Amino acid sequence: MTAPVPLLKRLAIIMPSYNDARIADAIASVRRFDDLGTVQLVIIDGGSRPEVVDILRAAVQPGDILVSEADDGIFDALNKGLDRVDTDFMGWLGSDDLFTSQVKASDVVAALDNHDVFVTGLAMFRDDDVRRVFDARIVGLGLVHLGLHNPHYSTFGRAATLKAQRFPLDHKGSDIEYFLNVFAARPRVATSARIGVAMREGGFSNASHRRIVDINRGLYAVYRNHVGPVRAVLALTLKLGWKVSGRVTARLRGRQVADLMMG
Repeated sequence: MTAPVPLLKRLAIIMPSYNDARIADAIASVRRFDDLGTVQLVIIDGGSRPEVVDILRAAVQPGDILVSEADDGIFDALNKGLDRVDTDFMGWLGSDDLFTSQVKASDVVAALDNHDVFVTGLAMFRDDDVRRVFDARIVGLGLVHLGLHNPHYSTFGRAATLKAQRFPLDHKGSDIEYFLNVFAARPRVATSARIGVAMREGGFSNASHRRIVDINRGLYAVYRNHVGPVRAVLALTLKLGWKVSGRVTARLRGRQVADLMMG
């Protein structure tokens, strides 16, 4: 009897990693998300301590990619991941974030068969409480250059579309600049109201008031280079307004992360 031919890996998920054992939960969420059995993990680890690398080695499956070496931070890791993706489609997930049960790999592949970019809703959480909810449908308005776009972990795309850009390594607004460049090429965009990603609140940019100010100065420079100084102020204002509305939406819904993980 002839052995079955394995399905081609059509969708890759880049996961940057550095000394965060919570990546085990993130990887488990990718496996639940993979209802096609054809998702490839591309884990780019920045040279974590041995016990974390052991977690990664135990979690990878045949066809996955694991790189563990020193890098220049998360954006360098994402660029390394872009270099290694050779599938039709791709997405990303942080080491402390989760794919929910509301969007599956089959939904992503179906959307990207006819579009260049697919953006899902995103929930930001602390502990088990959902603190902010972002509706991806606003991205379909085509106003990404004015601050109306989701964080990148809820964005999937054709690999050719996303690999055409790189994350700059010389400033902290690198992720914003990357996606401004992606959307400046006028890709065909599909969105979903369903929440595809639960992203942990916090991180470097929100660690202190000084860092928040520093980050927003960098973001202003990024937007200014794309749309000029006046529209850059408008973009930051709309971005802040969207964050506030995300908190209001989360309070109205009163959801917990456990709700998003239920099938």
